[in-house]
Amino acid sequence: MTELCVMFSRALSDKSHSHCFALSSYVTALMRFVLISIALLTTLSQHAQAQSEPIDSCGFDISLSVNRQVLVMGMPNSARQAELLIIPTVVHIIHIGEPLGFGTNITEAQVHSAINALNEDFRMQIGTNGYGLGVDSEIEFCLVKRDTIGSPTNGITRTDASFVPGYLENGIKSGNVGLGADEIVIKTLVAWPRDEYFNIFVVTEIDGNDAGNGTQGFSYFPFDDVRDGVTLLFNTFGTEGNLKSWSNLNRILTHEVGHYLGLFHTFHNTNTQSACDGELYCDTQGDQVCDTPPTMVNYSCTSPPDCTNAQIENYMDYTSQECKNTFTEGQTSRMRSVLLAQRLSLLNSNVCVPVSDRDIGIDEIIQPESIACSDFSIPSVRLVNYGTLEATSFSVEAVLDGVVSVSMVWTGNLSSGLSVEITLDSIAVSMGNHTIDFSVAWLSEGFDEWSDNDTLSMDFIRDSLEQCTVKIEPDFFAAETTWELTDENDVFIMGGGPYENSIPLSVYIRSTCLDNGCYNFRVFDAFGDGMSFGGGYEVLNGAGEVWASGTGDFGSLATHVLCVGPVPGCMYAFAANYNPNATYDDNSCYLSGCLDPVACNFLPAATVDDGSCLYASFGCEGDLDNDGYVTVSDLLIFLTMLGSSCN
Repeated sequence: MTELCVMFSRALSDKSHSHCFALSSYVTALMRFVLISIALLTTLSQHAQAQSEPIDSCGFDISLSVNRQVLVMGMPNSARQAELLIIPTVVHIIHIGEPLGFGTNITEAQVHSAINALNEDFRMQIGTNGYGLGVDSEIEFCLVKRDTIGSPTNGITRTDASFVPGYLENGIKSGNVGLGADEIVIKTLVAWPRDEYFNIFVVTEIDGNDAGNGTQGFSYFPFDDVRDGVTLLFNTFGTEGNLKSWSNLNRILTHEVGHYLGLFHTFHNTNTQSACDGELYCDTQGDQVCDTPPTMVNYSCTSPPDCTNAQIENYMDYTSQECKNTFTEGQTSRMRSVLLAQRLSLLNSNVCVPVSDRDIGIDEIIQPESIACSDFSIPSVRLVNYGTLEATSFSVEAVLDGVVSVSMVWTGNLSSGLSVEITLDSIAVSMGNHTIDFSVAWLSEGFDEWSDNDTLSMDFIRDSLEQCTVKIEPDFFAAETTWELTDENDVFIMGGGPYENSIPLSVYIRSTCLDNGCYNFRVFDAFGDGMSFGGGYEVLNGAGEVWASGTGDFGSLATHVLCVGPVPGCMYAFAANYNPNATYDDNSCYLSGCLDPVACNFLPAATVDDGSCLYASFGCEGDLDNDGYVTVSDLLIFLTMLGSSCN
């Protein structure tokens, strides 16, 4: 069965407010239960004084009814057993090239907050936002400790998908029917086997919504496909970090996981008020759960519902996040039945069992990059505590070409599953090919119990390229600021933002190497008032000279063209292909004009005909430009023809 659901949430934030819209449909096909649930929350950007808008009317997707079946996961309520069911979970952060902790490449802390909040909701934990009117589902979620080959992991993967067609511009398609990158292509890049792992895909955008209005997440009923799992926007995932004010309680994840475990919306197939009173067979009508009262879709926590006894606190309705706190006994039985009947292999997996108690490992090399352009390299790596115990001390060493080394000892408190970026002293780098070897050694109590991730090497080239450094100091509304650097064909090179609002203002720095040519540097402001509340930006070349800079109100977009090295092109200003950025003329200039010798405006120097030829009109004597009038322009044409041959 496929159900497409659309959800808008209503809230008032610093510069935005939202209003609601809902869409659902019901499809059963070939005994496969496939659910695409799409949560839409619409935000209309306004300043802090903005007023709430009325709720839009509902619309419904085209319904396809094929061989309607009773859900196989409809276990009677009395059959639920008091057994804790643990779902092994992996979170795939699919970003567009930002450093960890910036923009869409969210922190481990934000991921952990999402899993913690999900467990609070499903276990109805006392003293948390998850404590409410419902029941403890006795279902929990763990970030996995073993990857697909049995090596230690913190349950988080990070993938730069900016190279996938459509992802940089519009994110991922929902159900492969909207804008953006192909869902199967994106998920094939990152998904772990669905029979062992619950895949959560955290994305930049859905259907080109700029991570604002529109689709916030979607999920599927169990089916054997790489798309299986839950997909969410990065700024709706968790309770801390880079989040929107009206989606910072993690309720969208809870809602979508409900679908993943076989729940319909509480208002499923209940589209009129009369339908509220006409549900005679609760196990086959509505949401097919007997202890959820019949209801139409609800948006408000305070307005009286259209259906008497509607349960506006239910996670599977569309009310705002503040009043949601309920899974019923019947819904819990349904979800547990799905796990035991259709997702049983998840419960038989051992991937939540840690490989070791003590393990500090190298996750990635941050610097140098594969191509370096500076006389010095500043080696840096990201380390992850893959063990269960806190790491308090370890040493890190980098060795260049087996000869020159730098090292340091780190002390502090690194909790299980978290990472830290280690930056070492700089090393002089000559032109040519090089190899750098990193190693880490456990210095806390005991010894490192998994040595396979203690070393990591990479080859890189020091080339004669131009170093480009971008310094961004967003204003008070840093969440509105993004930027990008592209080549002359608008191919993405690097970018950043949105950032977190902070006082005092923070400075963010990124560098890359550029070959000869011209590049486009753009700074965007989502609200359209630039950096009107402090801040600014600079782009520096390798010599530290300012290529571009800006501050203040530049509207929605500031654009700069940056050119590196000698730039060939036509330097003749009147040429059709004049290049204002060229530093030397490459003899490519050409003129466009009329190439017909009998035309009144024949241009002998032109090399390309631009279709502008004008001919004398015999319908009006003297009207040489054929515009219906005899004017000075006709005289000028005559003078250009004076003395020419009449062949």
